[in-house]
Amino acid sequence: MGNSEIITNVQNYKGNNDFINSLQNGLKKYGSLTERQLYAAGKFFTKLNTPAPTQQPKEVNVDIKITNFIAKRVAEDNNLKFKPFLMTISKVLKETTKAYQVVGKLTVSDVSDCRVCGRDLTDWRSQATGVGPVCSKSLGIPYVKSELDVAVYKKLLKMKIEKIGDLTFWLAKSQIKEGREDLENSLK
Repeated sequence: MGNSEIITNVQNYKGNNDFINSLQNGLKKYGSLTERQLYAAGKFFTKLNTPAPTQQPKEVNVDIKITNFIAKRVAEDNNLKFKPFLMTISKVLKETTKAYQVVGKLTVSDVSDCRVCGRDLTDWRSQATGVGPVCSKSLGIPYVKSELDVAVYKKLLKMKIEKIGDLTFWLAKSQIKEGREDLENSLK
């Protein structure tokens, strides 16, 4: 891209990039741009005019544990009354060097940590259901009182997860507490 083409692009720019807008003002005021400004503007317009590579969604089936930060954001974005810490990722829509855009659900797999808060499960009822008593309330499912209630609880939990459906969210690779290696291997 030549200097005259860069100057034309700066003059005709209608976007909201602060740097290019400042170059427009400088160009009007001083009538020219420095070599460094031309170089930076050239890089900007080259990147702007280069189409992003398209990525095909990849089907996966990986259980992960995410950090509180991501769980809180997923809950807020999807109007959930609980934070989903243990997720089963079914699809990776996009991948960048630092993050994945994924589709997932609260996991139905057997777990040793609470699906909702991510803490260790300590009593037999919590271990059998994968949810502690406090988190069970936030899910809106009555907590188990006996071993006979476990099968009913798991059925209600599965129905709740299906009702919520798939959740689509961006997941920073650094925010995966467990399962990152499994997710990376499934994408190879």
